[in-house]
Amino acid sequence: MLDTVAVPEQFEPIFQKAQDYVKRYFSEKKEEASKGKIEIFGQRYILVRAASMSVDFFDTIKDMFKDLGDEKASEIARSLLFDVAHAIGKMDARNFHQKMGVHDPIEKLSAGPIHFSHTGWAFVDIFAESRPTPDENYYLIYDHPFSFEADAWENSGKKSSFCVCAMNAGYSSGWCEESFGVLLVASEITCRAKGDKTCRFIMAHPSKIGQYLREYLQSHPDISDSAMLYRIGGFLQERKRAEKRQAQLLEKLEKTNKELKAFAYIAAHDLKAPLRAIGNLVGIISTDYADKLDEQGKGLLRMLVGRTQRMSDQISGLLRYSEVGQFGEKGERVDLSFIVREVVNSMDVPKNIEITIENELPAVVCGKNHITQVFQHLLSNAVKYMDKPQGQIKIGCVEENGFWKFSVADNGQGIKEKYFGKIFQIFQTLSRRDEFESTGVGLSLVKKIVEMYDGKVWVESKPGEGSTFFFTLSKQETEVKNEKLQANIVG
Repeated sequence: MLDTVAVPEQFEPIFQKAQDYVKRYFSEKKEEASKGKIEIFGQRYILVRAASMSVDFFDTIKDMFKDLGDEKASEIARSLLFDVAHAIGKMDARNFHQKMGVHDPIEKLSAGPIHFSHTGWAFVDIFAESRPTPDENYYLIYDHPFSFEADAWENSGKKSSFCVCAMNAGYSSGWCEESFGVLLVASEITCRAKGDKTCRFIMAHPSKIGQYLREYLQSHPDISDSAMLYRIGGFLQERKRAEKRQAQLLEKLEKTNKELKAFAYIAAHDLKAPLRAIGNLVGIISTDYADKLDEQGKGLLRMLVGRTQRMSDQISGLLRYSEVGQFGEKGERVDLSFIVREVVNSMDVPKNIEITIENELPAVVCGKNHITQVFQHLLSNAVKYMDKPQGQIKIGCVEENGFWKFSVADNGQGIKEKYFGKIFQIFQTLSRRDEFESTGVGLSLVKKIVEMYDGKVWVESKPGEGSTFFFTLSKQETEVKNEKLQANIVG
């Protein structure tokens, strides 16, 4: 039974699922007052008195900006609280989704109101006419019957002339924006702090929020439009200016990114020539002066050859990394069962390691070379770092919420959790290079390719027990993404 959120009947199953795992998340709570720590599911939290972030905050800002008048000072306070809460909501959502392994947008969103309830912000009652779609037509209308901000004002005995629940609006829109990958804002229509029956909100894309607010208020003439006037005249126009600046910055960033890619490619390509020259000189010294070198000298030459080869391999890796997405690759329907078997057959797999495909792999539309590289790097790593007498590597795939979720699991040495992020960074390795020859490019290349197809890659592992690398590909987006890539190449 749902007791942390109210939703239309058709949404109840997915919210019930979210309620169960969010409750498990918050059941793991540890307090250490002697260290000033509160931890929930291994994450540090802080307790903040509700009134200090609402009625007291407004009083403080009014005092700081008293020369501007109460109305302007309140507008500043609302904007500050909304933007701070919006950023916190996005970051909390991102952390929670990663921690709980939630990938489907609807599941990500459904966890938000329940997380909201457990953290004391408000109870959420979502209306049936809501349309939470992952595009500019996103529309959510909901009540916060127990908003912490409205409660703070009521408990203080003060009555506001404006809607006060800026943090509730900011946090909830931040969580939903992170869940759906669509820019979102929320506007409070009615508020208990100014005498209304409930705190009611509309959440939408900035380009549509004004339209939705007008339509709602036209159909509800009994409701004051003061909240709408503030949002359209204040925050939203400021948001539009920010979007324009963001677009300009993104254009500059894209140009700089292209220049950096070109520089990386040219620099890496040009560095190959002096390395070949060094290798040739070392060969000449080894041949012509062999009788003049003692064992120590010969050993140093061998070390120089190894270091030169390592640098050459790293440059080759950098070239491969910079080329991904730069020159494009034609999308085609690829039978992954066939691709994986080809990859396995091309590898020099020791006899003590068994590689099995657990189930039939799907056919997807993507760059054949791209997906081949993904499996090559994941499988070669599993083989390279196998430390068990009887090694097992298992490849699998399941369909999950509109995505293909692939896995490459091994029973090797495993990875400590603190290194989960590091291993996907370019040139990062966990073992000494003299123990395992590695360029440190493979996993970063896997990450770049998977994300280029709007997927995600992550690892689950325990030292001594092995590792499982996961990555996802959208069943629909693989084809769409390749169309975008080709359009970018032609344009």
